Formats: sequence, C-alpha cells, structure tokens
Amino acid sequence: MLEIKKLPDGVSFDLEFIDIDSIPESLQPHRHEYFEIFWVLKGTGSHSIDFVKYDMSLNQMFFITPGQIHDVHELPANIYAISFNAEFLTSHIQNQLPIDKLFLQNRTDKPFIDLDECGNNHLKNLIKVVEEELIIEAPDKDLISTLLVSFLRYLMRYLENNVQSYSDKDLRVVKVLKLIDEHFIDKKNVDFYSDNLAISSKRLNALTKKQFDKTVTQLLHDKVIVEARRLLAFTDKTVKTISYELGYQDESYFCRFFKRLSGVSPQKFREKWFNY
Repeated sequence: MLEIKKLPDGVSFDLEFIDIDSIPESLQPHRHEYFEIFWVLKGTGSHSIDFVKYDMSLNQMFFITPGQIHDVHELPANIYAISFNAEFLTSHIQNQLPIDKLFLQNRTDKPFIDLDECGNNHLKNLIKVVEEELIIEAPDKDLISTLLVSFLRYLMRYLENNVQSYSDKDLRVVKVLKLIDEHFIDKKNVDFYSDNLAISSKRLNALTKKQFDKTVTQLLHDKVIVEARRLLAFTDKTVKTISYELGYQDESYFCRFFKRLSGVSPQKFREKWFNY
C-alpha cells in the first residue's frame, strides 16, 4: 500500500535540514498531502517525481505538489526539506501566484530550478531567519508565512522565460490545470475547459501551447497516464478496473492509448515496476 505522508496534527509548516547521517523521509515511494521543496546544499543524489527520475545537483530546488508520487533513490549530503500546507499561506492572490507558477505550471515539464550563488546566499539568509523564529517558545506564524511568501516570490525570478513571462492578470492557464486535476476522468473534451474559461477551444489551445508547448488534450493525456501509472504500481486493481475508473469503458482502447503514450502496455509497465 502506498504511504501517504502528512504533516503532524496542528503543524502547517516544517523546515528540516537533512545531512548524510539523517534518516531519509521514506525509503519507499510515497505521496504527500502537502507542498514540499527539496533544496540541494551539498553533494548529489537522485529521486523520482511521478515516475520520472531526476538527478539532484548543487543549488537545485525541486517542487513536489500534493498527490504526486515521490521516490528518493539517493539523498545528497545536505539538503533542506521545506514542507507546508496550502492553508499556511493566506488566500490573497499575490500569495497564491508563486504556488501556481512554481508548483502547478512548472510541474508539467521541469519541476526544478537552478540557483546561482547570489540567489543561493540570499535565500540561505532568509531561511536562517525562519530557523531562528522556529526555535523560540512561541514562533510568530504570520511572520513565517510572510517569509515563506517572500522566499517563493524570490524563486520565481529563476523560472524559465515561458513560465516567468506569464501575465499575472491572465489566470486562465493555471485555471485549466486545476480544472484538469478535478475533471480529467469525466471531462475529456476540450470544449468543457474552454467553456469554463469563456474562450474558444482554439484560443485555449493557443494559450496552453504557448505556455507548456502542449494542447489541452495533451495535458489531459499526461494527467491520465500519471494516474494510470499510480494505480498500476500501487494497487492490485485489474487493468480493466483501472480503465473504467479513469473513464474508459473499452479496456482495449485504454491499453492502446496507454501503450502509445508510455511505450509499453499497462501490464508490462506493472511488471517492470515490480521488478525495479
């Protein structure tokens, strides 16, 4: 059974320094119910996010969104693990924007950024203030929340141009990702998403193509494949049941669809995972 990791009761923010002698957060693949940042301070390592393996190098930051499968293969010598629930940040749109850009938009292709030495040093100083606040008897949660927002907004400077250039007033590309997360099983027609955003399907595809180099249909397919892999890897449900749960009544069609996008059949993927 796949472990679902949660922050302790009453805790909405956690900052952990992990070194070579620390016990890893989990030796097995797991899901988070919170947002997490892995910040590599020293050494190299590797991990997987939603079955895609990434090497971890010095001064890199990785962003893991609630619900994603996280599998640590090798921890670097020193890292910061920064974890927080969505409610830790106020609902003001300017505070939500870094979450949308760093975690939602960035996850579609490259869920990490590379810091330069200047940014690395500035952010270490900011985190030092957070660490000092956390050890006092009654930490100021509002101060820590404000510092976290500042930390995230600073990181936005390191996003690639296609994400960074996203207009603050045009929230449609973020909204479509959220809609896909909520409705990918029962709403596979582009018209549903364009109607919700009150624009034409052609215009919506142009927006997602510009932002992610993918059409809405391709984003939908990406989501379906990730969910299918999760069910194949971490449940004993039959392929037929998985097909049905993901909105495909025809198991044969689903198997062809999965193989076309994954390169292997659902059953071969399951066998490969268990032999991993």
